[in-house]
Amino acid sequence: MPRRARWRRVWGIGSLLGALVLLLAVAGFAASVPEAVGTVRAFRSAHTCTDGGSRTDCFHAKSATVRSTERTGGKNPKYEVRLDGPAGVPDDVDLGADEPLFKRLKPGDEVTVTMWRDYATALSRDGVTQQSGDSPESEPEWQAGLAAVSLTLACYLLYLGVVLLARARKVAEHGPPYGFWFFGMCTLWAAVAVVPAGIAGAFASIGPGHEDRGWLVLVAVWAALLPGVYFGVRWHGRRRRRTARAKRLYGPRPT
Repeated sequence: MPRRARWRRVWGIGSLLGALVLLLAVAGFAASVPEAVGTVRAFRSAHTCTDGGSRTDCFHAKSATVRSTERTGGKNPKYEVRLDGPAGVPDDVDLGADEPLFKRLKPGDEVTVTMWRDYATALSRDGVTQQSGDSPESEPEWQAGLAAVSLTLACYLLYLGVVLLARARKVAEHGPPYGFWFFGMCTLWAAVAVVPAGIAGAFASIGPGHEDRGWLVLVAVWAALLPGVYFGVRWHGRRRRRTARAKRLYGPRPT
């Protein structure tokens, strides 16, 4: 077997192994969705701890000292507050905006951190409270979205592995088939389609009792977008081939 064909087989085996790893990741992400839904349900039903009550599933306060504040990023900035505090208080908290508390904070300020399990949900000082972005609210949608992206990549790697192993000599002699580009673009846009599906899922999960709805809407919207991805890439591929053929026959278009 020619050396180039052997390398194609090696790449084929690597693709199949990559597909296997991604399928295991899909199983892990999917298995974590029910636990994430339960966490969000517990978070939404939690109340402030009472004297002598359990601190496992209720909001409780801890004191901390501001070490520094920093605004980073351009169009989507992060407003980070770095803290020194007791065990359980995170080293930094992202408040998401400069109002109403972030712009008032300076190093050395004493703040109250509202905690729920391992989440720092808010900071308070002198009667001013600002919610943080640290909550389990979007975790079911994140897990479902990661599962969808991993499944998409696994399917493409599986296709690559099968083709490279079954047609190693042909690929080495004639180059990659059209399917490499076509299914690669389908994979790319199918992964991108998870973003609008995730936004729809996030809106669908708002409100008590809707914890299960978000990830289901994400999966449903994503599945509904896949035929559009397929036919869109197919249309673009045909247009691309017609343009290339016209260029070969008639030369480049005048500018």
